[in-house]
Order: sequence, then C-alpha cells, then structure tokens
Amino acid sequence: MSVRITAGCVFSLAAALAAWAGPASAVTLTPNCVDAKEFNCTLADLRGKDFSNAKAPEANFEAARLDGAKFRGADLRRANFQVAIAPEIDLSGADLENAPAFATYMKDANLAGANLKGVNFTRAILAGANLKGANLEGAVLVGTRLGGAIWTDGRVCAAESIGECK
Repeated sequence: MSVRITAGCVFSLAAALAAWAGPASAVTLTPNCVDAKEFNCTLADLRGKDFSNAKAPEANFEAARLDGAKFRGADLRRANFQVAIAPEIDLSGADLENAPAFATYMKDANLAGANLKGVNFTRAILAGANLKGANLEGAVLVGTRLGGAIWTDGRVCAAESIGECK
C-alpha cells in the first residue's frame, strides 16, 4: 500500500486509519516533525514521546500517531489534532484553547484539568477519557463518543453518551 498526501488535502479518520493500518514497511510516511520548535507534525509517529510543558501554540498534529504521548502542562492553543490517533494521550493540565480536534481518536485520554475552551471535538472519540476538572466552555461535542468518560464533575458517562455526558 502506498499513501500520498498532498498539501491542502483534507483527511478523514478512515483515511488516517488506512494510512496507519498497514505494515510499517508498506507505508512510507515522512513527517516534517524534525524541529520541536516548529511542531509541524502531520502524519508523524510520535507514539510514547514526552512533550510535557512544551510551548507549541498552533502546532500541527493532523493525522499523527500520538498513542501514549505526554503533553502534560503544554501550551497547545489552536494546535491541530484533527483525525489524530491518540489513545491514552496525556494532556493533563495542557492548554488546548480553540484547538481543532475533529474526528480525533482519544480513547482513554487523560484530559484532567486541561483548558479545552472552544475545542472542536466534533465526531471525536473520547470514550474512557478523564475530563475531571477540564474547562469545556464553548467546546463542540457534536457526535462525540463519551461512553465511560470521567466527566468534569467526576461522574462517569453512560456507555450510550454521544455529544453529552448522560
């Protein structure tokens, strides 16, 4: 399988998963994420990396693999997380104000105490995520899967929670 991504391409979660689903030798991805100061990490494989306390406003993590990555206390205002695959990502205490996170896969993420004001989580998966103490003022949760998530007030969202914690 070969994947070609061009500038201006709009990714879908299905396309991102398809790009990452094949064997490593079959997928050639060349992320631009070589300079941590620039943080242009489209399609980058950053699984398990630690960016705690990083200053990366407007960073681009579109369609990146961020499984278990740590961004504790990081400044990620307006950072692009669209269609990123980020199970168990740790964004506790991070500032993601106005970050686009459309269709992001953040199952079991740690978002405790994070500033998520104005974040667009439309059609994202936050099932099992820890949102305790997070600021969700103005966040968009249309179609967002929240089953099993720990809500801002500490209650656990019912399995059928979509768009709101039930």
